Amino acid sequence: MRLIREPLGTRRQIVLGVLGVVGVAAVMELLTGTVLTKEGLPVPSRIFGSIGDLLVDTAFREAVLFTLAEWMLGLAVASVVGVLVGAAMGASRAAMITFGLPVEAFRVLPSIALGPILVLLLGNGMLPLALTVSLACVWPILLNTMYGVKGADTTAIQTAESFGLSRREVVRRVILPSALPFAFTGVRIAASIGLIVAVSAELLVGGGVGIGGYVLVNSANATNLDIVYAATLVAGVLGVLVSLAMSAIDAKVFNWKKGLAQ
Repeated sequence: MRLIREPLGTRRQIVLGVLGVVGVAAVMELLTGTVLTKEGLPVPSRIFGSIGDLLVDTAFREAVLFTLAEWMLGLAVASVVGVLVGAAMGASRAAMITFGLPVEAFRVLPSIALGPILVLLLGNGMLPLALTVSLACVWPILLNTMYGVKGADTTAIQTAESFGLSRREVVRRVILPSALPFAFTGVRIAASIGLIVAVSAELLVGGGVGIGGYVLVNSANATNLDIVYAATLVAGVLGVLVSLAMSAIDAKVFNWKKGLAQ
């Protein structure tokens, strides 16, 4: 007999996720109290206690706001460039030939490695960090947009053309609306990547700004590693919240394309 698995409800997914986190924390607490007793290891109870200290720390709140602003700027730039270039590559063979090789060459480069070069060219501040984020985020947006445009319904295009619509009108009324869910899927993927790269770039070349800079400064002092672990945990929670928010927007706005863009 073939078993049919029912999809888990949202509430049940949340409950299972919370139970998983609590379970891992409990195991870590047990291990660091019995087997792993080396000084400096993360102890969940102390880390969770340090989060309260972080929330009242003005310097940390400013670091969080800096990271979020840097992330949003980088994601916005990547979205504009990725959608425009991806749509052009999907709609035009000439654009595909023109941009195909550069895209394949540059998308394999680690964007974080280009961060120091951008700092040398542009100086310190948010701009080189945001551009580093953009270089990591642009590829999933570009490729998803390109495949979305190329995969537009041929029947719908031919029907529109049979009604006398020009090529520009076909692109605007048929191809682009069909490709939007795919483009947003790229944005959704890029959002999580961008936050990781933002914190990593701050650690590498940020000069002490943002969450990464806050972690770097406090870990260099090594006076309170629990604060460092707590700041890292907050960065992870921000990533989860960003992912949930983007998934909710995707489900709300593009529910009509469910199953076509994942």
